[in-house]
Amino acid sequence: MRVALLTGASSGMGFAVARRMGEEGYSLILNSRDPSEAVRRLEAEGYKAVGVPGDLAEPVTAEALLRAAERFGRLDALLLNHGGPPVKPLLEISEEEWRRYFELMVVGPLRLLRLLVPLFRRSGGGRVVAITSFTTKSPYPGAGLSNSLRAALLNALKTAALELGPEGILVNAVAPGYILTERIAEWNRAHAEREGVTEEEIARRTTASIPLRRYGKPEEAAEVAVFLLSPRNGYLTGQQVLVDGGLAV
Repeated sequence: MRVALLTGASSGMGFAVARRMGEEGYSLILNSRDPSEAVRRLEAEGYKAVGVPGDLAEPVTAEALLRAAERFGRLDALLLNHGGPPVKPLLEISEEEWRRYFELMVVGPLRLLRLLVPLFRRSGGGRVVAITSFTTKSPYPGAGLSNSLRAALLNALKTAALELGPEGILVNAVAPGYILTERIAEWNRAHAEREGVTEEEIARRTTASIPLRRYGKPEEAAEVAVFLLSPRNGYLTGQQVLVDGGLAV
């Protein structure tokens, strides 16, 4: 029995990855502020899932997730994901927002990884994937928190890949572009309000800038993440894979 732990798994890309991991035969540990509906949906589809509610920025959440994984006695895959930070210009970000989102987007994921590494070792290795963003490669105006903090996590995980590789723990990131989730709706609303145009106009401009001329689907990003999280990935580590329709190439 293989076990996967997924944070930010109630909706969007996180839920799409969870469903595909269920199809791959994994027992699932889902985390979000309220994973109950996601657990119900997955169980209704025949997958084994348990939920651990909590904020990834809080140490108690990482400890609860560790206890949940320990009940299975092993861990094979870890998805590090969470909701995105506010969309606002860099110089409008408050010190409190920097502190809050640093805890959520950098400290929280690394804390959880540190706690779970002994279980990976017990399992003889494992796979870790973080959901980042194409803006780590091509920073975008209005996304100061995301540009900065996801880049910090990415470089920390590259370091983890170097240090954990000899133990068979492979660490990678998936960097989505404009994937059709609630985050895109939030992005479009924020930019429409700032520019005094419609959300439809923002969406039109966005898709026009993507070589494939459309938004991506959560399931398309999930396919890449699931490959990286599975034993089929035997030699890819320390990488960030862009899933952005060619936007940041």
